[in-house]
Amino acid sequence: MKNISIINTSKLHTLFILMVSAVSLMFMTSPNSIFAQESDAAAAESDSRDPIAIINEIRTLLTQANNQYAAQDFVGAEASVQTAYLDNFEFLEGPLAALNPTLMEATELLIREDLISAIQDRAPLTEIQNLINTINGNLDQAEVLFQQ
Repeated sequence: MKNISIINTSKLHTLFILMVSAVSLMFMTSPNSIFAQESDAAAAESDSRDPIAIINEIRTLLTQANNQYAAQDFVGAEASVQTAYLDNFEFLEGPLAALNPTLMEATELLIREDLISAIQDRAPLTEIQNLINTINGNLDQAEVLFQQ
């Protein structure tokens, strides 16, 4: 009798897992699911944002990061640069790569790796300012490309 109980419990457990998996798949593939809505919203946002407005927002955040770093708010400075990259430059990458892939890649590395690493390493303020100036120079070039 004990073996039958174990078999039934095992079958119920397997059936439960299959049902949960099926419901999860239905939820994730539904056009009304939260994941689909977020994806659609992100796509719409990336299509509707003006590249020049994105560049200006990145510049503002880099200036903010510089001021935070100068005030020794290293966490705030890093957060500002992360926002500049994740919430702004990410939307610029595709269009910029279509115009100048070398400029896109160089600017991406400057923001994502060089500047963030320099902040984390507590580099001298002049180094942070030089990196931001270089990034702004690249953004100037990108702006010219987008205005053509």
